[in-house]
Amino acid sequence: MKIGQIVKDRYEILEILGEGGMAFVYKARDTQLERFVAIKTLKPNYVNQETFVERFKREAKTAANLNHPNIVQIFDWGIEDEPYFVMEYIEGNTLTSIIAKNRTISLSDILFIGAQVSNGLHAAHQKGLVHRDIKPGNIMITPDGKVKVTDFGIVSLQNEESDITKTGSILGTASYISPEQAQGKPVSIESDLYSLGTVLYELIAGKPPFSGDTPISTATKHLTERPEKLSSFRRDLPKGIESTIMKMLEKATYDRFKSAEDVRATLLQQRKSLQSEQTRENLVDLTNPKIKLRFTLPALLISIGVVVGTIWTLTQVFDGLPVDGGTPTLIEIPDLTGSEQARALEDLQNLGFKVGIENSADPSVPAGSVIRTQPQSNSVVNPDSLVTIIVSVGPEAFPIPYVLDIESERAIYVIEESGFALGQLLEVNDDNIPRGFVISQNPVAGTKMSPESTVDLVVSKGPSLIEISDLSRKSPEDAIQILETLGFQYELIEEFSEDVEIGLVSGTLPEAGEIVTPDQLIQVIVSLGIKIEIPEVEGLNYEDAIQILEELNLVVTVNGDTNGLVRKQIPRKGEFLEPEGVVELTFGN
Repeated sequence: MKIGQIVKDRYEILEILGEGGMAFVYKARDTQLERFVAIKTLKPNYVNQETFVERFKREAKTAANLNHPNIVQIFDWGIEDEPYFVMEYIEGNTLTSIIAKNRTISLSDILFIGAQVSNGLHAAHQKGLVHRDIKPGNIMITPDGKVKVTDFGIVSLQNEESDITKTGSILGTASYISPEQAQGKPVSIESDLYSLGTVLYELIAGKPPFSGDTPISTATKHLTERPEKLSSFRRDLPKGIESTIMKMLEKATYDRFKSAEDVRATLLQQRKSLQSEQTRENLVDLTNPKIKLRFTLPALLISIGVVVGTIWTLTQVFDGLPVDGGTPTLIEIPDLTGSEQARALEDLQNLGFKVGIENSADPSVPAGSVIRTQPQSNSVVNPDSLVTIIVSVGPEAFPIPYVLDIESERAIYVIEESGFALGQLLEVNDDNIPRGFVISQNPVAGTKMSPESTVDLVVSKGPSLIEISDLSRKSPEDAIQILETLGFQYELIEEFSEDVEIGLVSGTLPEAGEIVTPDQLIQVIVSLGIKIEIPEVEGLNYEDAIQILEELNLVVTVNGDTNGLVRKQIPRKGEFLEPEGVVELTFGN
């Protein structure tokens, strides 16, 4: 695309906003709605590569179905020299650009960013979609503090395997991918939560949790290494915030949060508890170029000479040393694996620990028994430390996917691919939901059920009564698409028109505005051309009258004495005839 080009007779290309690995993004003006939009177009060298074209189409179609305030909205799609889609124009900066300017972000704002990204991810996850590439470059901050998730180019359906997202392929950005992505394993909602954890880690620490000389070495560290403690970078960091982010960065999916909604609620609660003068409801300062800020430099790890290579568990031990040089008081966490919850709780409390409880599915551990502790057993910690016992709830249950507002065939596919079965399918009339789309589901999305449980669907048959749309001057193809969407049967007929050009729709039978049932056959009248308006020739002589009418491609019949003047004409002045229609003239003196 070029600056000044008009795309689809509607979008005027104004300037280039940026480019990625496979696409350009332009600022454009929607001349119909008088608003700015962004147009993303595939780079020319990828246009003939089917995989990239399919991935590009996938991003447009996927994001178009995600109408959420924390997700960039897609408006339109098409092909003009190369594939493109039109999306919401966002004024603001990516987190990447904010970080690159070495700006300090308050803990309150970091939690706010994380909560809003979680909110957008929750909407995607409810539709069975996993983003797979959450990173600073795909998170936008607007001048008024809104947070937007972008780039759904490598999104996948949960449990999906396709040519684009198949098991064994590694898609994502090395610094932010989950361990399962690094191994080429199937992704889940927990994969997105891990990637979000890496982003929050970077915002606090000033660097991602892992980095290497190559993308491969970076990806490997996600599998084999633990990240450095966040409190090493920000000594003012509350332990609860550090624990939340470290939980998001657990290697095993079952050790992470179970939903983006859980992450959002936790981050907002922690933000509320900060009670800092820096707490605010927007991020205006982050996008204000006049404010010069900087990342907080890493704090000293510990003043007693801890070696850089000290392992994580030993770092915890050193944290327990008293600053006055006295004798440390440290306690080893007992192995409670397999203990009943009540007994494990009592044992830890008797040792002086603060105890938290989390539930987790584990088919190998009976419900109510301890799977493990966090920190793990045999760790040596302060006696007033928080120890969380992970308690089994038995075999894992899975959330019912969100299938509202999508076509029934697609809904059934998502249900079955998620491990459930279709139950009852009921069709009812609905004046607001298009025919074939899901109106309701039971159980509702997010309800955790065992595999092979059934999901009942109610599907729209379309409205019981429908008003005929005005299709005049539309192309037959556009008219047919509208009628098919409404569920009508149709047939095309051709007639001359008084005012509609050849090849366009001049009207319908029944006419526009009439109320009919969905089974009504609609006749679409396509113009054969514009009829001829009959001029006034009464009072003219034979030669003049004949010349005027024949120049209009009309056929003339004559009655009476042609030496006289035209006394009568049929049709009359102002009436219409098709080309080569007959005009009858009667002459007399």
